[in-house]
Amino acid sequence: MSIGLSTIGLFYATDSLANNHQTQMAKHAPKPQSSPLSVGESSENIASDPTQLDEIWQGVSSSFALPFFTWDADTPWYKRWSGNISLGYPLADTPEVLPAGATSGPSNQNKTATLSLKYSILGNWFISATAYYYFDADLQQSWNPDYTYVFGYSDWRPYTFSLLYSNYGGNRFSPEPGQKSTEFGQGTWSLGWKFPVGEPWIDWLSFTDEGAIGCQLDYNYTPEFFDLASSEYHTGQQTISLGCKYAIIGNWYVNGTAFYYLDSSQKQPWNPDYTYGFGYFDWRPGTITVQYNNYSGNRWNSSERGEDTGRFIDGSISISYSFTF
Repeated sequence: MSIGLSTIGLFYATDSLANNHQTQMAKHAPKPQSSPLSVGESSENIASDPTQLDEIWQGVSSSFALPFFTWDADTPWYKRWSGNISLGYPLADTPEVLPAGATSGPSNQNKTATLSLKYSILGNWFISATAYYYFDADLQQSWNPDYTYVFGYSDWRPYTFSLLYSNYGGNRFSPEPGQKSTEFGQGTWSLGWKFPVGEPWIDWLSFTDEGAIGCQLDYNYTPEFFDLASSEYHTGQQTISLGCKYAIIGNWYVNGTAFYYLDSSQKQPWNPDYTYGFGYFDWRPGTITVQYNNYSGNRWNSSERGEDTGRFIDGSISISYSFTF
């Protein structure tokens, strides 16, 4: 399944990346602070324990690191590759129609197979790309990509910043005459900050002993986006999003992301107020992941959603296998 590049592309094609980050981060949620000194306990030992503010500063200050000194001793280049193959099955099969030339639009209604590859450049800097195969080529719309790509910095550790560029528009391996393979200006820049949900909040929100929650706050900027009302491209779509994943037990999870549009007039029928998903996710290579995800035009008020979007049936099921070299 693919989706319009505006706003939610980052949480779509890199869903496994986000799941990995939030899973690992949630496990490291801060513990409650120590009680006052007990008999025989020295103040030096208490002072040496890092506080939550220390952990926040450590995460913030270590963001965007470029560890050139580890280049020679780090992982060999051929082991920096990882990837996954996936099958996507949309629950709805009604094709959508938009004006010719649109490179962003509703969720794909076509069964797909994808191959994703990620290369870790240095530290937590990376580049990744995904190639798509559509089982029914006649249903591939102009905004359904042949390939997508992402690059930037993302660290799973809590309290770290991330900076990503993602492009999920109608990229083509063989574009029509006069068209480009990709429209770089129609990609989305996202600046994010990760944080775990610690005690006592996790005790109130979780119904399992193993429950853990990791979240990410993002500012998203798309320089150029397609406006359905005018059938033209406009500039400067901006959103703020908050996404959280609740690891229920083991690798079973549920997640959701809410979006706020700084200019509500820029929101298209396929741009959601929120997205959600659930399933079984294992970040380790050589494992199988099964997920349901819904990135359609979900609305807090269901009466405001567009036609044939924002319903449970507008989501899709995917099965993927991850690997390394």
